[in-house]
Amino acid sequence: MKNRIKSALSVLLITVCFAFSNVKNDGLSAIYGVSSNDPSQIRLELKEDFTFNYRDFSRSDSKIEVQGTYSLNKGRVQLSASEDSIDFHDEWKITDDGMKAKSRKGLSFYSLTLLN
Repeated sequence: MKNRIKSALSVLLITVCFAFSNVKNDGLSAIYGVSSNDPSQIRLELKEDFTFNYRDFSRSDSKIEVQGTYSLNKGRVQLSASEDSIDFHDEWKITDDGMKAKSRKGLSFYSLTLLN
């Protein structure tokens, strides 16, 4: 009887120890963009601390430069800008090999390649 109680307590103790272990959830460390001779200079930089920098100079009358945080879920990146008033491509899909980032907003489709 004492052995069963000791065994049960041991299993319970081990379970409790693993319940409070840290789960490593690192962000991406990647820079996606267009070629250097493309005048739009679109660039998406994702950092490991879940922050990002995004720029899009495809329209000279309304250049976009945004910083903020992002969340990562099953290869999809959701960008959240520090400023709410800016409208930009805030949903991206990263390919399985991590070489491309793709986005669609309305009729505008972007496909960026890994630069680093």
